Amino acid sequence: MKRKKNDFSEFIAISVIIARAKHWALIIFPLCFFFISCNGSKKQSAGQEVNEVKLQTEDILFPVSEVLNLKSYYLSSYFHNDSLSLIYGYNYKSHALDCMDLKRHQISQILLSSQGESAVMRSVAGLFIQTPDSIWIYDDTQRILLINGDGKLLKTVDLRPELKDNEQILINTNHAISTARLFYDGGRHSLLYGIKDFSTSPVTFKVRETFLNSMTPSVDYLLQPSVAVTNVSGRDYGNMSDLNITFTAEKLLYNYPVESHVYVMDRKSGEQKVFEADSRFTKNVVEKCESGNYEQWERHNIENPHFYDLMYLPQTGMYARLHLGGIEFDATRDILNLMDDRDLYLTFFDKDFVVVGEAKLPSHRYNYFTGWMETNDGVALFVDNSLDENEKTEELVLDIVRLQAD
Repeated sequence: MKRKKNDFSEFIAISVIIARAKHWALIIFPLCFFFISCNGSKKQSAGQEVNEVKLQTEDILFPVSEVLNLKSYYLSSYFHNDSLSLIYGYNYKSHALDCMDLKRHQISQILLSSQGESAVMRSVAGLFIQTPDSIWIYDDTQRILLINGDGKLLKTVDLRPELKDNEQILINTNHAISTARLFYDGGRHSLLYGIKDFSTSPVTFKVRETFLNSMTPSVDYLLQPSVAVTNVSGRDYGNMSDLNITFTAEKLLYNYPVESHVYVMDRKSGEQKVFEADSRFTKNVVEKCESGNYEQWERHNIENPHFYDLMYLPQTGMYARLHLGGIEFDATRDILNLMDDRDLYLTFFDKDFVVVGEAKLPSHRYNYFTGWMETNDGVALFVDNSLDENEKTEELVLDIVRLQAD
């Protein structure tokens, strides 16, 4: 018997519409021209091709427990130390953080308050695990909250005093649009997050670093525009009008969902580099969307690739990126069915952002609206796809995909 579709797909489809409404409401601000100088694109060595690599996959099954967990999580974050390997996922049904122990195969839960002094709003968009007892949350109220392992509020960082009229906070995990992460820098005692600036034309992006010491002024890091697409914002590329942002202790990593290049900024020097990261399986630049209505955005999303954020794998010193291929649109098929019928690809990069290789992942296995995050040495993906004929269980299943050793 075929498993029922994850109702979160419908939830995400609605959230995309809401997100786009917010986007167009902000565009009414006056725009002026802005230019960012950039370094040249770093090419692969002459004659070097992107090789297909071999992967090894570890399946982790979490037995039924008292925690009413999901099959997959649109927002998740990984924590690792010498004794712990944990994935935290936001459970929108329970308004809780579900903690998945990858070593013990157990799930626990931190219930979040909806009201009172420790209230966290249900529009949770950002999550960073500093420690299991120090968890940073962005709930789309222009505040970043620090809670402990019991859900008690420890600190509130209000971002509004530094936010200019034409700026929008870009902390988002919506795989139909973009993935812009939240990051806590323990060495500098600061929070880093994306900013979308509508005062320029085209719209520009930057990362803002807000220090927990209120006496230290914030720092902005300007991000360069796409080298492949003139203007990613607006109606030209449907839902894919933002960028993906991730962080390491030394670097800002970002890329545009509409094209395959990888962009890296050294936070200390401010130097920016662009690396070619073409796929051997799919197109490497998204085609323009024919019109601005939502039905065309859906079709555009199905027919084109979508490049996701870059993930750092600290044990290996490597990086990984997922991207989704497009398929031919068929008006006789259900939209969610078409979305789940696309193929997912995984690319690995070495420490210098040179492509090591690329592989196609199993079809009809993962949920493209939710599901994945980096681990210490691989990429964890939630097994949850409406077209999966083999996955009968309603239990939580994770695949951890690693590059196979030689």
